[in-house]
Amino acid sequence: MRLRKKAMPINQKQLRKTETNRRRGWIIYILSVARPKPLDFATLVQLLDARDFPMSCRRFAEELDYLRSLGLLRVFPLGANDALSNVEQAKLIQRYCDSEGDMDDDLCAALTTKGVNFQEGDFEEVGIQRVN
Repeated sequence: MRLRKKAMPINQKQLRKTETNRRRGWIIYILSVARPKPLDFATLVQLLDARDFPMSCRRFAEELDYLRSLGLLRVFPLGANDALSNVEQAKLIQRYCDSEGDMDDDLCAALTTKGVNFQEGDFEEVGIQRVN
């Protein structure tokens, strides 16, 4: 006779954390598929929505800022010729958030070398679930 293990109750906090980690993983994955081209924010949001990860402008900005702070991606205005500092990128994401997404066609995101290495499985990062 086999003993059944008791089913663990679903913890809402853990469920949200798992969803957040997957959402971040999808952002990295989508940008890795698009490379070497960057993606504008509007396209990135649409692709995430198509994969059942709809996000508010604020939530999208939070996830981008988290990934940017880890050095996995960079953000910049469309047509930019010079790299932006971390502070300038953070301010750009904040302006996007404050604009309620009105700037989503004018801003782009692209993976950094570290982001590519993460997606290729060279290392793990807390808070992100790799998607393949």
